[in-house]
Amino acid sequence: MIDTETTGWSPALGHTLVEVAAVTLESGAVTETWSSLVRPGRSIPAEATRVHGITDAMTAGAPPPAAVAAELRARCADWPLVFHHATFDLAFLSRLFRAGAQPPLWNPVIDTLGLARAFPDPAGHSLMAERARLELQPRAPHRALEDAHATADLLRALLPRWERERGVRSFAELAAASQDGARAGSGERPKNRLEAPAGVPIMGDLFAPSPGDV
Repeated sequence: MIDTETTGWSPALGHTLVEVAAVTLESGAVTETWSSLVRPGRSIPAEATRVHGITDAMTAGAPPPAAVAAELRARCADWPLVFHHATFDLAFLSRLFRAGAQPPLWNPVIDTLGLARAFPDPAGHSLMAERARLELQPRAPHRALEDAHATADLLRALLPRWERERGVRSFAELAAASQDGARAGSGERPKNRLEAPAGVPIMGDLFAPSPGDV
């Protein structure tokens, strides 16, 4: 699970990362966590600080983007990656890795936002809304590590429903369905679904991936 905090909504507008975190799941349990502030190279707007609480003073001594990029890229390796609203985080991570001369991510991606949208709710599908709806463990929002933990909680809550109600049995099917759901919610026309062999339970497939899945 990966989450980011930023100076704004779009790297195309000059916004950049100020924090990134990763939570590792194995056999459904958290086995490792990591987070780092990132020196943004620009002043953090007040409206961004109001969201995540990260200030210029906090990032003044943070590692530069290239150092964070190297650490995070090594942690990602070839593992499946899980995000909540993947297109947002990946846009910033792509810029980070490029600036740090790191290889791009070709990892399989699950978007818990797309998975959650399969079960409509008038409250929406933000991490905060999903935590309240599913009565997940309370966590402080809008810091990268806490939101990465919340994404892990959400994934573990949604997996049984996708297996039971949607008949999804493989990691590749789940990843494709999650991206379809994310695109459909944004108004983008879904692309063709990934064809994948069935028969492997998602929990085993996701947390102990076979060489063909990564």
